[in-house]
Amino acid sequence: MIAVEMLPGGNGDALVVEYGTDAKTHQLLIDAGTYHAWNGVRKELIRRDGDRYEIFVVTHVDEDHIGGAIAVLDDPDLRGRVGKVWFNGFVHCESGGNVLGPVNGEQLTGRIVSGPFEWNQGFTPNTFTPNASKHVGGPVVLPSDGELRSIGLPGGARVVLLSPSGPKLKAMAEKWREDVTKAGLEPGGGSPGHTWGPTPRPPVFEPLPDPLDCAAVKTLAAKKNTDGSRANGSSIAFVLEYGGKRVLFGADAHAPQLTGALQRYARRVRETRPRFDLVKLSHHGSNANLSTAMLRLIDCRRFLISTNGERFDHPDHAAIAKVIAAYDDPVTFYCNYRTVRTEPWEKKGPAVGATFKFPKAKQQFIRVTA
Repeated sequence: MIAVEMLPGGNGDALVVEYGTDAKTHQLLIDAGTYHAWNGVRKELIRRDGDRYEIFVVTHVDEDHIGGAIAVLDDPDLRGRVGKVWFNGFVHCESGGNVLGPVNGEQLTGRIVSGPFEWNQGFTPNTFTPNASKHVGGPVVLPSDGELRSIGLPGGARVVLLSPSGPKLKAMAEKWREDVTKAGLEPGGGSPGHTWGPTPRPPVFEPLPDPLDCAAVKTLAAKKNTDGSRANGSSIAFVLEYGGKRVLFGADAHAPQLTGALQRYARRVRETRPRFDLVKLSHHGSNANLSTAMLRLIDCRRFLISTNGERFDHPDHAAIAKVIAAYDDPVTFYCNYRTVRTEPWEKKGPAVGATFKFPKAKQQFIRVTA
């Protein structure tokens, strides 16, 4: 069994992943949403009082993923549940492709270094923080060729890394160094502060075509966009495998990166189109992070969208249409918020083979089992 709970992380990701048997389960935590959404995320994490996170994956330094992560490591009721942390910080620059954390990244670095957490353990080459007070593993990074990086987890699960690549990490270096220096911080030195992200704004309503039919879906799906964000390109994306189940967690990774990695994954599993039980769409269902080429590489009919749509108006109608158009069979989308972006699809989606599911009444999360 693999189950994913998408918590109310605002416009960001806050995912609790559970795998195991009735006798014994294990948990992962992937990001923790925005700091503005922290109270809701904290309430749900406290509710799961038996959790002990094998790994806390902080996928990248954008505030909608890292804002709540800083709060997790500050929280006396939660920080003790975290053992290992996967996060690419400044200390991995020389051995991993110059990943330089901006301001929130430095703030998270400060918490990791001052705490008992194992940082990137198992990734090589090992390195040290600037003051040599904390031994950490190397960068979480994809090999440039050959076999994909595979990491065994307690209980028999396995993580297969899909992103980031060394060049994606290198692409971040200059801008991130600039951001940290502008803020008066030393890259890699950590920071005790906690900078909030921008004030959220409600998502902008965008009407669906009327009527919504196959022709309209095809027109929407043809729209193209490209994500140029270096932070998103550095995202830690991976496949979790357990008991014959596979779930793809796309973080905010770039579509070409995922496409290339999935071609390698197909060779690894010896399947022309690798089967996935669930796919968490990259960048909250952004059209700029999803391609028809990537979708046609995989065999999946169940997709996760994690966002309330604030600030960036995700998910894009074009991205949803791309998923629908890529398959002949009906598809199901699981969303952790009903918004002006997703509610129209709930009403009109069945006409084009798409079902939308949302949290149950009075629940602040949605749980999906692979």
